[in-house]
Amino acid sequence: MSVRWRRGLVAVLLSLSAVFARAEDVVSRYFADRQHRPEHGTIEIAGERYILVRAASLSVEFFSLVRELYGPGREPEAEGWLRRGLAVNPQSADLAHALGLSLVRQQRPGEATAAFAQAAGLAPDNPRYPYVYAVALQSDGRLAEAIGVLEDAYRRHPGDLDILSALATFHRDGGNRQAALRYARKLQALLPDNPAADRLVQELAVPE
Repeated sequence: MSVRWRRGLVAVLLSLSAVFARAEDVVSRYFADRQHRPEHGTIEIAGERYILVRAASLSVEFFSLVRELYGPGREPEAEGWLRRGLAVNPQSADLAHALGLSLVRQQRPGEATAAFAQAAGLAPDNPRYPYVYAVALQSDGRLAEAIGVLEDAYRRHPGDLDILSALATFHRDGGNRQAALRYARKLQALLPDNPAADRLVQELAVPE
């Protein structure tokens, strides 16, 4: 069988080489007409507008598809898909977080906490991931570690309501009412006239 290499990337039958060469020319000409205007946030190729998207961001849609295909009672199959996705894209915080949720539903909290830790480490700029990781740690009885994760997340996301609420309640549960009250007041400042925030501050402000 006669084959030839094109640019060292692919081997094709000699009889098909002209077709592949033509296809390469067509694609090359198409992408040659490319205009980047970062100041306007636009990319145009052959007169059509494109956008840049992180590959990892597509994994949320992937997980939704997995959940649709593998509904209740089929979590092990969904887990398998997610693990295979992570094998292909190990930097996907979305897939790691989704895996953690799947493991929680399978009542495997230790493995779930590890997956949440992976997600939080991969995407520290997403406040949801360290928050969920901290909640998992607290559920495992690792309150001091949970508070440490939240404190670090708070430095990145000082206005996140979930993180502030968790810091207030976790410090309270750990016996540090002064720290709990400090975070509760920060939460109250962001949620004026919120009954739950007001009650938390009132509870913590009462001397023991």
